[in-house]
Amino acid sequence: MSAGNQAGLTAHAEVLDIDGSLKWEKSAALDSREDSTLAPIQIIFPAGLSRTHFIRLTLSRGGTLLSTNFYLHGTTEEDYTGIRTLPSVKVQAKSRVLRRGAQWQITTELRNVSTAPALMVRVKAVREKSGDPILPALYDDNYVVLMPGERKTIHIELENADTRGERPRVTVAGYNVAETPRH
Repeated sequence: MSAGNQAGLTAHAEVLDIDGSLKWEKSAALDSREDSTLAPIQIIFPAGLSRTHFIRLTLSRGGTLLSTNFYLHGTTEEDYTGIRTLPSVKVQAKSRVLRRGAQWQITTELRNVSTAPALMVRVKAVREKSGDPILPALYDDNYVVLMPGERKTIHIELENADTRGERPRVTVAGYNVAETPRH
């Protein structure tokens, strides 16, 4: 499968410090030809960054986000130990669980209410009583990063037969996020 030629794209690059503060950013308009590689932005790392910091790249068309990529970066190559200093954070989660015939649809809005980044945040559909994972389940995204104050909505679809008669619920965990009990 191919994406073909794509016109009217915007690439955006950000350099974020370990605390989530924006230190540098730049955007560039571009058109992408099929099977091509483009480098529309040269990332600049300003002086004074913490030894581990982050790069976030996004690609959009109009107001629609098409892709996000997130990377750890170190002032010393391949030294990412600075993330060990990240404090535990709290991520609020509000889920809406709806059954439509033989399928469940879950929408979970995540919000980082802490003053530090939340790394590798993942949601998991589980059975309400047993807490066992419900598999298979289709997620439109997972393992996301939330800077302080950021929000992200995750959609999950699963078959009722896979719930084994229990209502689904969602748990949330992450690198520096303690697993939440019930949502």
